[in-house]
Amino acid sequence: MSTFAPEDGRTISELRDLYDAGEATPVDAVEAALGRIERDGGDAGLRAFAHLRAGRAREEAEEAARRLAAGAARGPLDGVPIAVKSMVAMAGMPQDAGSRVLEGQYADRDATLVSALKEAGAVIVGTTSMDEFALTTLGPARNPFDRARTAGGSSGGSAAAVRAGMCFAAIGTDTGGSIRIPAACCAVVGLKPTYGLLPTDGIIPLAWSLDHAGPIGRTVADVAAMFGVLLSGAAGGNPGSGPGFGSGFGSGFGGNGSAPAAGLGGMRIGIPSDEYLSVADPHLLAEFRTALAAAADAGAEVLRIELPGQEEVKGVHWPVLSAEMAAYHLRRFGASEDRYNAPMKDGISAGATVTTEEYLTAQRGRPVLRAKVDAALSGVDVIALPTMAIDPPEMGRTEVDLDGRPEDAVAAMVRLTSLANHTGHPAVSVPPGTAPEDRPAGVQLIGRHYDERRLLSVAAGLEAMG
Repeated sequence: MSTFAPEDGRTISELRDLYDAGEATPVDAVEAALGRIERDGGDAGLRAFAHLRAGRAREEAEEAARRLAAGAARGPLDGVPIAVKSMVAMAGMPQDAGSRVLEGQYADRDATLVSALKEAGAVIVGTTSMDEFALTTLGPARNPFDRARTAGGSSGGSAAAVRAGMCFAAIGTDTGGSIRIPAACCAVVGLKPTYGLLPTDGIIPLAWSLDHAGPIGRTVADVAAMFGVLLSGAAGGNPGSGPGFGSGFGSGFGGNGSAPAAGLGGMRIGIPSDEYLSVADPHLLAEFRTALAAAADAGAEVLRIELPGQEEVKGVHWPVLSAEMAAYHLRRFGASEDRYNAPMKDGISAGATVTTEEYLTAQRGRPVLRAKVDAALSGVDVIALPTMAIDPPEMGRTEVDLDGRPEDAVAAMVRLTSLANHTGHPAVSVPPGTAPEDRPAGVQLIGRHYDERRLLSVAAGLEAMG
């Protein structure tokens, strides 16, 4: 009899070790995950899932079990329970993006990233809940640490599901921080790769020039395994046995489920000025500084760098996002659509008022932001920031105190994350090993374009501290 339970915090590689030792099978893992979802994943619990795929997941688990028994595993994700955000197309499943506007609509094909997971043998147990059309960061998923608070968004269902043991990893999307924010809220790992590195075909857009897709997992190694499969599959290779991150990244990292090297010795970590960081709540800033001090003790060199001002980023972010969102929704659904929730209605209305000149001015500002981040990265391996400036807000709360003044909660939550969406640099949120176990935390690392290997190596080092 299997002793496997998904909520025990096992990693993907540990699950595969159980498979190899004959102590558990994919059928055991999927049944345990589905049981956990049915007990606590719906409206009465964490609200992590939108739609289950129980029947097909059980069939796929049996198929995976036969492959593993025959020694024909497709790769590190074969037989592993995975979830997918509900705006990502999966043939035969609802693709409603958390909105009544798309209620009853089903996808007729798989997004490329879903195809990569299926080809790798991953068992997709269902689709996760999300903010309507990925616009906000406030819910609907509840935080596994404190159910009175949000799990973050818009990929909050994915992060909550991973943290609560309802799956081992999940796909999220990120337009202003929507992978990294829920990862920090739920104390898991979330990677926003370099812009365009993972395809977004089959994913309902929020703002096409800012949208990213990426993995959420319990550990850096789990995220690396997911990323390797997604990247290799998206590139047209065999997603189960590809060379880690594809030929440009070398072998043995991610594609075989191995953990990135966790050493911080010799790594150069850039941090912005105290004034830049002062916007964060004092206890979050203290935890960030503790993590960086531990990194320095482990041999990293911590250096000061200059980043674009937060107000400069904010001035670019909202015109681009709202204008692109309004253009998509007004073209598809019409100005009289009355089934949107209030944030979407307000966002579309605001986006419709952005002039061509305002939009182009904001777009011209993005290469300036990118050049400043490139310059900051020229002397360091990664840039480190707190992922969030505030704690996860209480459910339903739309305004928070930030730096001694009231601010829109969504604006406060994306204040430190949206920069990397505009510059396209890869960014990851990781709970540092120095953080308290009973409270979510996240350090955000930003790396050079297409340098996810180094980025995740530093993340693994921060994760291993303590």
